[in-house]
Parts: sequence; C-alpha cells; structure tokens
Amino acid sequence: MFGLELDIRTLAFIATLSAIIQALTFSSLWMVSRRDNATMLWAMGGIANALGFILLGFRGVIPDAASIVAGNALIAAAHVFYLLGLEVYARREPSYRATGVALAAYILLFVYYSQFVPNFSARVILISATLCALSLTSVYVLLQTRTRRLAAPEILMAITFGGHGVFHLVRGAVTFLEGQEVTSLMSASSIHMLAFLDMIAFLLLTAVGFTAMIIISLNLSLLAEARSKNRLFTVLAHDLRTPFQGLAGLSLMAQQDLVAGNPAQALGNIRKLHSSTSETLRFLDDLLIWGRTLFDEGKPDRSKIELDELVGNTVKVSRPLLETKSVKVNKEVSEPTAFGIAPHAEMILRNLLVNAIKFSPLHGSITISTQKTADKVRLQVIDRGVGISDEMMAAFATGKKSYGSQDGTSGEIGSGVGLSLCRDLCREDGEDIWLEHNPEGGLIATFTLSVIPDEKTS
Repeated sequence: MFGLELDIRTLAFIATLSAIIQALTFSSLWMVSRRDNATMLWAMGGIANALGFILLGFRGVIPDAASIVAGNALIAAAHVFYLLGLEVYARREPSYRATGVALAAYILLFVYYSQFVPNFSARVILISATLCALSLTSVYVLLQTRTRRLAAPEILMAITFGGHGVFHLVRGAVTFLEGQEVTSLMSASSIHMLAFLDMIAFLLLTAVGFTAMIIISLNLSLLAEARSKNRLFTVLAHDLRTPFQGLAGLSLMAQQDLVAGNPAQALGNIRKLHSSTSETLRFLDDLLIWGRTLFDEGKPDRSKIELDELVGNTVKVSRPLLETKSVKVNKEVSEPTAFGIAPHAEMILRNLLVNAIKFSPLHGSITISTQKTADKVRLQVIDRGVGISDEMMAAFATGKKSYGSQDGTSGEIGSGVGLSLCRDLCREDGEDIWLEHNPEGGLIATFTLSVIPDEKTS
C-alpha cells in the first residue's frame, strides 16, 4: 500500500513496547496522584493493553486460547477502563454494570468464533464494532465534560478516540461487506499494518493526552487546596480570635459588676457570656468539620439520611438558644429520607437554624420544611425576623469570601463566616444553597440533598 509494506512483526513489537510504556507511565502517575480513581482506571487500562499485546506476541508459541482470545479480551478490557476513567474524570457515574455486561458478551462471542465456530471475519467485525463503540462513547463523555470549554489535552483525546473509532468503524464495515477480511480494497497485510499503526498512534497519543489531563487536574487540585488552607488559617487567625476577645471582655465586665455590687448587671453579662461561648463553640465545631474536608484523603461516604431525625436532633441541640428568646420551631417534614453526607447536612442545617434564631425577635417562630423535586430534596429554614440586606444576599450568591455580619436581635455576636462555610460544603458535595427574602418578612434559607438513588428510577 502506497508502495510500502511494513513488517507486521516489527509493528507488533512497537505496539507492545508502546503499551508497556503507557502502562508504566499511568501506573507511576497513579501512585503520586493521591489515589485518584480516574488515574487508577487509566493505569489498569494501560496494564491490560500491555498484557494483551504481550500475549498476542506469543501467538504460535502458546495455545490460541491464551494468545488470541485472552489477548484480544484484554485489549477490549483496556478500552473499557479508559471509558470508565473518563466518566470518573468528567464527574459522571461510572457505567460499571453496562460496560461489564458488554465486555462479557464480547468475550463469549469471541470464544465462540474462535473455538467452536472458527470465523476470522466474524472476529474482525466483533473486535472493530466493540472498539468503535467504546471509542465513540469516550468521545461523547469527553464532550460532556463539565460545563466549561475543553482544555487542549481533552480536545486531543476527543480527536484520538474519534479517529480510533472511525478507523474501526470502516474496518468492520468493509469486512462485513466483503464477507472476508478486506480482499478487494486492500490486502490482508495492509489492513493488519493499518490496524497496528492505528493502535500505536492511539497508545502514544493517549499516553500524552491522559498524562497532560492528570497533571492539569493535579495542579488545579493543589491550587484549590492551597487556597482553602490559606482561608482556614485566615479564619483561625482573625474570625476565631475576635469571639475570644469578646468572651474575655464579657467575663471582665461581669467580674467588675460583681465587685461593684451590681449583681443584676453581672447576671446580664454572664448570660451574654454563655450565649457567646455557645456560639464560639459551635463555630469551632464547624471549623473542624470543614477542616476535615480539606485535609482528609477522601470525603465521608454518602448515606441515607432520616430527615425527621436530622431536623429533630438539630432543634434539640439548639434548644438553649430557642428558650433564651422563646422562639418556637414548626417542623413540616413531608419527605422522610434523603441521600447525602450526614455530618455536612447536620452542620448546614444547624447553622441555618442558629442564624434564623439570631435574627428572630423574642417570641418569634421558625419553620423547617422539606420539599421533593425530580432528583433533589430541599430543606428550608424560614424565619420572620429582620432578614439581611440585598448586598449581603448578592455577596453570598456570588461566592465572596466575606460579606459582612450583623448582630442579632438580642445583641448576639456572629463570626460572619458560618454561612460561607455552609456554602463551601454544599458546593464540595455537589449540592446547592441559596437565600431569598421571605414575603412575610425575614429570610428563607434553602439547601439541597439528593434523592436516594433507588427512588430516582421508581
């Protein structure tokens, strides 16, 4: 073809060497990528490809069942791992079951056309159809990656998988139309040569593209972690120091009042001291929960959350604050369960309730309700207090690090970062949180949890 025929054994050796290099590269990157699941799947794909080509290289030396059947099965499995890794990278739910069933069907058919009803053309069509479907599905996943524009490595991978898929589409179609392995369009040696050249190019380009994607992802992760750590230290140095200064001042004033013989004024300051201490302790607990999301290797597992229990425990913990202002809480929990990270949901709901108590008047009322949408459960904390300004609401919505704070209706001192931590946790968990004015006066704070997976399809 084109006046040039390359030696098939040489191409097979180059393809095997390329697969081994790819496997070593991906495995090394996985070991330094903090156990990233996408990188692990790509490393497994590289290893499967390398083993598949090594087995194919021993064709004629070992039984065909170990070389041809197992080798081609491993190469198909490698493409499955590439696809699953791309789904994880794109933050989609990996299709383990669907790809597993497809791979099992491919292996059974390949064994059938190899051992029971030997048919070379059928095997070529089966291989091409499988690799084409997996490659074009990988292109689709890449094009659906997040909502931003694709980076250069992602574009390279889309082109690589697209070209790989189109080649196997043409190869399979021509073989099917001819009824044998491409005799009229090109010689058998030519189609083998093209197949190996396609695979060599595919292996080298995926090695470059996936490596660049992993490095970019690691850099973005490190930058985000550095920003989060800087913010945590800023909060510890500033926002946590201010409440302790207030506690020291209140305790000194109470002591001076007792010495001066003003027990009533001292009692008032002691009550303020207790309220401020509780608020500071709550804020410290929130910082510890938030800090775990920054420094822990992985997130806590998502699980089923009993919403009535969640709301009941939150109200119980906040009972001293409610009794101080004689605020009543109405629970309207219409949805029994949701799905999410329980410690985060507890922290967020507690913050929203404490914030509502803070801005509610004496003898006021707060409503905690739940509403179910298509795939989310909304939890709302509705108060009828003084509310917040449009500027603070807009700053919260746009994600500003600080948007100010104001004292509560009974002089409660706030840190100004509680809602900000809630917003960060919601975004980290893939959930939403927003604030809106209550038409009856006050504030409506809403955050979401997911519907239990089994209920989405029911």
